[in-house]
Amino acid sequence: MVMHKVASLAGMLSKRAVEADDGDKNLPKLYLVLLLNLVVFLPVFIYVNYTVGNIFPTLAIVEDTNPPAYEPLSVNEETSADPSAVQDGSSKPISSSLRSLNRLLLSVAGWRACFRGIWINIVYGFAISLATGFFTAIPFLSTAWVHIVISPPNPAPFWRRLPPFNKTFRATALPVTIYAIAYIVSLEVPEVIAGALDFASFHRPYSGGIPDPTRYDRHSIWKGLIVLLVSFALWALVYMPALVILVRVQASLLPPDEDTIIPFDRTYDGTIEPAVVSGKGYVTTKDAIRTFPRSSWIRIYILQAKIFGIVVATLLAFLLVVAPQMWLISGR
Repeated sequence: MVMHKVASLAGMLSKRAVEADDGDKNLPKLYLVLLLNLVVFLPVFIYVNYTVGNIFPTLAIVEDTNPPAYEPLSVNEETSADPSAVQDGSSKPISSSLRSLNRLLLSVAGWRACFRGIWINIVYGFAISLATGFFTAIPFLSTAWVHIVISPPNPAPFWRRLPPFNKTFRATALPVTIYAIAYIVSLEVPEVIAGALDFASFHRPYSGGIPDPTRYDRHSIWKGLIVLLVSFALWALVYMPALVILVRVQASLLPPDEDTIIPFDRTYDGTIEPAVVSGKGYVTTKDAIRTFPRSSWIRIYILQAKIFGIVVATLLAFLLVVAPQMWLISGR
């Protein structure tokens, strides 16, 4: 998300800057400055996009809001800090605070923990781009990623942590389908509405274009508000519930011999029976959403609002740093 917005901003800045009469002469300088800024901001973009945007919500979805009343053991004896200490004696969930989540990751394995699972995430993204493993490789890659994120550091490579084929397919087939439909709906419906309202500036950036200011009229504000409200409603009421279901089902497939770095109710309020006791050994789609309490929904949406604020602040910081440089070099 952040990387896409940065690419859009970079394209817009470079196009506007070289529209000057001497744009051809300054073009190499403009692209060099843009490239250097991207290199400087790259660690920030990765942290915001991957750690804050993906790892934090996953931990929040899996965390049990009513953990047992005992002090958990440290998940890493070599680490000087105890992950449970990030709560500072408070009864609040760890995921109620971005700082607590960040401290948790740092206490688990240092700064590297902030990028746990990044390699399998890259492979997962590549598999999606090929669009060949919807019901084969993709569910197992994403399930393994969830397990890596919520469990203590493990020296085994990610391909050795892929869950069993049959069990994962049975557990995730419906949640993955729901998530895929929700994802497409949350993206395409606003596009369709924007097109119906002739609000082209909303969907042009996704095709690599730059919004044309001459197409704005006195109705653009209310058109934009309608598209924005629809997008937000679909995200909150369609996409997020689908994501919660999928992540909770995937987390229920965590092997019983693996610990977690956050409080995690493996029984899902007693709805899961171990496979050795004639149970499925994983939570169903219905129970995954039913056992997610109202307090957790509130916590998730508050966390997402904070994440949105960080994304906006990061993009503004990038824009404020890069834009003056581009304008100065272009001679404006």
